[in-house]
Amino acid sequence: MENLAYQVAQILLQPVLVGIYLSFVYGIIEVGRMAALSWLRHQHPKPEQAKPGYPILSYFKTQQSATLNEIEVFALRQLENVRIVTRITPMLGLIATLVPMGPALVALEENNTFAMGEHLGVAFTAVTISLAAASLTFWVASIKKRWFAEELVEIEKQLGAN
Repeated sequence: MENLAYQVAQILLQPVLVGIYLSFVYGIIEVGRMAALSWLRHQHPKPEQAKPGYPILSYFKTQQSATLNEIEVFALRQLENVRIVTRITPMLGLIATLVPMGPALVALEENNTFAMGEHLGVAFTAVTISLAAASLTFWVASIKKRWFAEELVEIEKQLGAN
């Protein structure tokens, strides 16, 4: 039974590493998207109207019949992927750290420092990349959450004025 668990863990390593690398690329893309959104918001600092860089206000202007709750759900949907990646990626990093530790310990027991080094290299590289990806997406999610909250406040003001 222990051998089966070991084999399953080893099989999981490659997909987990792919997930970590994809998360890192996604984090970089999201930072670029946020930079573009930031530039658009800087070009149009007054969010009273649906202008480029204000996706929640734009949604409100195109969906006049939407309730405030529906607009909030739309805002949450805009943040969903980045928040999921922020939470999942460190878990993937932990898996990618622990799986190579078994073979590294076996290599240490066999006095095979070369194999031990290879396994530890995979473990620490994976956790480093996963934490970097989670940091990028956390940063993006935090800033976008504040921006979207500001847009929701503006929408509430507009609805109150009507």
